[in-house]
Formats: sequence, C-alpha cells, structure tokens
Amino acid sequence: MTETLALPADVDQASYSNEPLGPSSRGCCKVSNGNVCGSGSLVGVRNGRSLILTNAHVAGTKLGKSMRCTFPHANNKTVTATVIMAAYSDRIMMDWAVLEADRKLDLPHVKLRNQVPEGEHYTGGYPRCRGPYYQRLETTRITHNGTVWRWQPISIGGQSGSGVHSIRDNLQYGLLTWSWGGDGAGQTMRSVWLQYANRAAVGFPRPHDLVELSDRAEDLEEGFFQQTNITTLPIWDHLDDGGDDEPDDPEPNPELAEFMVKQLAEWQSEVANAMERVRKFLPEGGADDGDGNDTGPLFGL
Repeated sequence: MTETLALPADVDQASYSNEPLGPSSRGCCKVSNGNVCGSGSLVGVRNGRSLILTNAHVAGTKLGKSMRCTFPHANNKTVTATVIMAAYSDRIMMDWAVLEADRKLDLPHVKLRNQVPEGEHYTGGYPRCRGPYYQRLETTRITHNGTVWRWQPISIGGQSGSGVHSIRDNLQYGLLTWSWGGDGAGQTMRSVWLQYANRAAVGFPRPHDLVELSDRAEDLEEGFFQQTNITTLPIWDHLDDGGDDEPDDPEPNPELAEFMVKQLAEWQSEVANAMERVRKFLPEGGADDGDGNDTGPLFGL
C-alpha cells in the first residue's frame, strides 16, 4: 500500500505511478539511515546475502555502518544492511555505496550494465520518503563521455539511490542521484564501473549547480573507501559470477585521461607548495628528504 505523496507545486503528480513500470522495480527499497531517507535497489547476492546499491550521500562512507532497508514487494519487510563499499567526492561526480543485507530477499536482483543507456527507462523509489512510487524517464541528454545522465521529469528528495532500469532488458543502467538545471540526473553505470574497476576517485569535475536529493549522511567523507577483503562483487552483468576475481580493465577514455593528468599535476603542485611552506617551520635538518628534491606524495584521483 502506497502513501499519499505531497509534492511541490512545480512537480507533476501525474508523472508518478503506484504500480511498477517494469519487473526490476520490484527490487527497490527505502533506505533509512538515522534522519536521512533515500532509496536503493537489489543488485546481486554475496555470501548468501542481498546486495543493495544506493547513494553514498544517503548511506555514508563508514564501512560497517548499519541502516534499515524496507522492501515494499516483500510485504514491507525491513532488514538491516551495512556499508561494504562506498565512493564519494565533492570535487568530481562520484556518489554511490553498496550495502550488504543480513539475509537474502526473495525478490529480483538486477545487475548493473556497463554501457551508455539508450531507449526508454523506468525507476522506482521513495520521493519525499513516501511510496513506493514509479516513473518512466525520458532522456534529455547524456554528457561527459557517457557518464552523466539527465532526464525528465525532474527528481525530488528521497529518490536518491533509485535504480534506473531499461525497458529493453530490465538491467540497471543508472543511479538516480541529483537534480540539475530542471532535470533529474544521475550517474551511468559506465561511470560507476570506471571508479569501481580502478578503486579510485576518477571522474569529471562536479558542476556547482548539481543538487543532492537527500540530506547528507552525518558520516559522509570525501574519498574512496573499500573493505580490504573485497576484490570483486557479483553485481556486474558483463562479468561472469564464477570468473576471475580481478575486475576487467576499464574502457579507454581519452577525454577523462586528459582531465586526470591535468588534475594530478594541479594536486602535485599544491602538495609541493604546501611542503615548502611547512619547511620554514622545521628545525634545520628536520626535513629528511633524501636528495632534497622530494616534494611529497603524488595524489591519485
């Protein structure tokens, strides 16, 4: 049973449906993390337990942090889920987290597709922390070399972390994360794969007018965080569950590579300047830097 949805005046009530628009939405859930409420979707099974994808600004980035996930298509069963992998940055477009539930849900677990989305798509989640409600999405543009996805209708608070699934094959191609210039917006799974495969904060600069759709979790930190005993997760459609533990190399991306080189150079320059400022306050001989040319560590993205 869905709750009555109180929407802002500029949001079209008619764009929301009380019934799923595709089978994959049956794996949607409400993610409750303290005072923060968002959405999530089932994306795989690990060690006999369900895996849930949501936004890091909903779940936080503290590994082992527990929260509640409620599944409307399992008679509103609520399970405890913990953060096992998270990625977040306020400098680049990176905002996702994987949770592991305390059991396996008897619902569709829909894997992620590492391809630029095409055609029609749908989503299900908890706008205003009510629902579930479902929407058909119409793409307005895909930018940043296929990593950022914008659509209509606009997304609102509580929908953060909703899976975006293709009507063609019902796989998950996107993660609803922001509103941007009157559009709903999210990360393509292509973007998430690049960060997942590299175990690093890589991506394009974050525009100043991106708006996160939920209050931020209190324990949200910038950076990439990974549990050390995870080499790969069974959440990607293009990987064989029984295959190699090591993830495949990401697809070549010249535009992103050029940006990464420039950003690395900027960060190294910042570190060098900071080291020179610090040296002024060190006693003579206190800076043990070998040949005297060490400017500090090279910061990866």
